[in-house]
Amino acid sequence: MSSSTFVLAATVAAGLFASTATAAFNAAASNNVAMYWGQGNAQIPLSQVCNDASIDIVNIAFVNQFPLKVGDYPSTNFANACGDATFTKPDGTKSGLLSSCPSIGPGIKECQANGKKVLLSIGGGYPINYTLPSPAVAEYFAEFLWGAFGPSTAAWVNAGKPRPFGDASVDGFDLDIEALINPAPFPDYLFANYDKFVARLKNGLFPSGPGPYYISAAPQCNVPDVRLASAISKSHFDFIFTQFYNTPECSTRAGYNGLSTATTTFTFTKWVDWLKANSLNKNVKLYLGMPAGVDGAPNDTPATLTPTEANALLKFYKNKHADIFGGAMLWEATVSAKNTKCQKGYSSWIKDILLGKFTNEVCPSSSSTIASSTSSRISSTSSSASATPTATKPTPDGTCGGTTGYTCIGYVLGECCSQWGYCGSTTDHCGPFIDCPKLNKQPVIVGVKLCV
Repeated sequence: MSSSTFVLAATVAAGLFASTATAAFNAAASNNVAMYWGQGNAQIPLSQVCNDASIDIVNIAFVNQFPLKVGDYPSTNFANACGDATFTKPDGTKSGLLSSCPSIGPGIKECQANGKKVLLSIGGGYPINYTLPSPAVAEYFAEFLWGAFGPSTAAWVNAGKPRPFGDASVDGFDLDIEALINPAPFPDYLFANYDKFVARLKNGLFPSGPGPYYISAAPQCNVPDVRLASAISKSHFDFIFTQFYNTPECSTRAGYNGLSTATTTFTFTKWVDWLKANSLNKNVKLYLGMPAGVDGAPNDTPATLTPTEANALLKFYKNKHADIFGGAMLWEATVSAKNTKCQKGYSSWIKDILLGKFTNEVCPSSSSTIASSTSSRISSTSSSASATPTATKPTPDGTCGGTTGYTCIGYVLGECCSQWGYCGSTTDHCGPFIDCPKLNKQPVIVGVKLCV
């Protein structure tokens, strides 16, 4: 976008400011937001997700086909983040493992530099014909993923083995197992050998890296989950991102409606009870999985909650199950970025709720905000030498506007400064009043989104 076309962020009350300061990830926290990325329609860049202060865990989706035998390669799909090129298997045949994903490796590093953990998710909802046919294949698959996506080693690279994301290394793996095959390839294919897969990673491979590394699962909301119950019971999972959507009887809508009734079909408490009784890891954290907008669950649109509804649901279960509650999981990043209110993406609303900062979702009046800021600026200019500073310095870290003096002009992730004080290119950042030249108006302050 042209720096002459777009001007940047409006002033806003201090209570709405979202800091971009890097904070250390806390696996034991109860206010984390886990966000899936990699399957969005015309999805936003991973780097944009990495610069969203509301997100703590990024799940890159998906490794969507598994090896059929030892020595085979898995397949991957990351939507528009990759080209069509794939790695060649040792036998000379073409694999489904994508080899041209130039933005993902740098994105992973950017996420990690911003204090986020990045997990690689295996499975997904399409195709759903994947299995782990034997313990040997399960352990080989774990070793392959560790070599290809874990810490880069000279032995792996010198052997000519694939590194789809270059020298970037993920912080663990997520299991979103939704396989359904008819006829069944073998009786226990739905759940067989996932415990062996996790154990090989957690006990045999993770200790060899700098760590820490994590394992998560994203089961459906029915209790227990037929595909993942065995693995959760027999191997160590750190986070459970239960999907409380696409199954209406136990969805977030059922949960919200149940807050005002004596009984509920919402299963968060049942998940708590089941995990406490069955999880191998007694310190596992349970996340309340939600769609980040109606496009996140198009077959279950009632599961999408307004910020006010989400506040009621999350506060209730966070308080009720404080010992095991880990936060919220959202599907997915592009849906969240497009689902804005008051120029604020859905994940930012959810993060505010988890931090106890939510008050209401009433948007401030644009006209009153502009009039107030203009009046204040004129007054301060005429009465004091300490007028609102002109934003003229290029931002060094993505912060902008306000008292920083930083402009987003020339910033790699976007030249619009959001009203919360950070640079980007989404509708959160580039809202109304951005195109001053087309309005035959001029920006009041360089680097601030305000046309008069």
